[in-house]
Amino acid sequence: MKKIIISIFTAIALSSCNDFIDLKPVDFPTEETFYTDVKGLEGAIIGIYDELQSSDQYGSKFMTLMEVRGDNVKNDNSGASGGITYQIEVFTETPANSNLSGAWLSLYKTIYRCNLVLQNMEKVQMTEEQRTQIAGQASFVRALCYFNLVRLWGEVPIITKTQTVAEARNNKRSPVSEVYDLIIKDLIVAKGLPEVWDESERGRATSYAARALLAKVYLYMKNYQEVINELTSVVADINAKRNLSLVPMPQTFPNNLKTSKDIIFAVQYLKGGVGESVHQNNRYRNNDNGNIISLEQAEFENNDDNRKALVAPTGSGRRPGKFDAPATNNETSADFPVMRCAEVMLMYAEAANELSAIPTQEALDALNAVRINANLMGKTLEELSTKEIFRQAVYKERRLELALECDRWFDIVRTGQMTTVFPGIAAYRQLYPIPQTEIENVSDKGGWQNEGYTVE
Repeated sequence: MKKIIISIFTAIALSSCNDFIDLKPVDFPTEETFYTDVKGLEGAIIGIYDELQSSDQYGSKFMTLMEVRGDNVKNDNSGASGGITYQIEVFTETPANSNLSGAWLSLYKTIYRCNLVLQNMEKVQMTEEQRTQIAGQASFVRALCYFNLVRLWGEVPIITKTQTVAEARNNKRSPVSEVYDLIIKDLIVAKGLPEVWDESERGRATSYAARALLAKVYLYMKNYQEVINELTSVVADINAKRNLSLVPMPQTFPNNLKTSKDIIFAVQYLKGGVGESVHQNNRYRNNDNGNIISLEQAEFENNDDNRKALVAPTGSGRRPGKFDAPATNNETSADFPVMRCAEVMLMYAEAANELSAIPTQEALDALNAVRINANLMGKTLEELSTKEIFRQAVYKERRLELALECDRWFDIVRTGQMTTVFPGIAAYRQLYPIPQTEIENVSDKGGWQNEGYTVE
């Protein structure tokens, strides 16, 4: 994409700061002068993480595309920001919607940064440990970006090398199966990462994160046995409280994400960090016609559920408690969780159930671990007596446990709930339209727009 090629690549040079998340982004001039040693590559890795924080991804737009689109959050204001958020909510978005173009560009910008690291690191002398860590982190983030792209738009261009403008104009959309193949390949590389990093490096991708995300990819592909294969050791470590652990949600949100053992991978923010602005409205603020939490409190079993209050609009600025973090100069210390132990247990429960004719104790134990962590009673096999009843119980726990964490829209589509949750909405709306700005950048526009939308 032309915009990807000409965009200014920012990275974070290593400095005297001790903590990974304290490193600040700086511009750098050229490949020739930057990717010449391990220090430069490490700085580029931080630049990759930095783009995930942007308002076009986990800072804002993902919350619109992945949660406002669902049934947990509503905007309900056709005049806000020219109605672009409202369009997403009510399924009237067009290829011109700037939420779409912003997210697309930022995702490919991140991929571009990953590609720069991966193609230039071969020229740099380093230890095998350094090579594994650099390649693993770049591969993990690239996989995460492509996973978001394929879930939002389906067929998307696969770009694994830097391109000239002429090359970019000839890009084609790749089949979904090929996108998944690349994601899997990248995450297999990322599984070579450490299980944990030193405290000063907290926030980097780990082998746990790679396995968890790979299992999630397999879940979307309905390859349930591979879900089990990837998660067996992770679940064992969670149950043993080895590095990871289920932690009651009030002890994880809103300000303890950096230290909670429930967090497997999160996009990290810090107060005063350069380029890390997360406006208060972006975390589901509920006043001044802003986003409104539409997940009804009655959906929770009872008041004992420790997740219930965290999705109620009771925080400062009427944000939900889950993301009610104090802000300084329009910036917040609240990280955004991408993978948590609770989701690992729910994925394991879902996959184990799908592999069996009837619910099993193995699947039930994983589901109940999440319920008990939420201060609820565990279910019995008598209560969840059929595969379908168990399946719906998992879906319900996913909605409550992962509410506002950018999973709800994808879960609705993935599990075939579209017609139930949004009756009358055309099936083609399960994918967003390809941004018009991107179609304008390619020479052959045939096959570029998703079914149901028009190339303008």
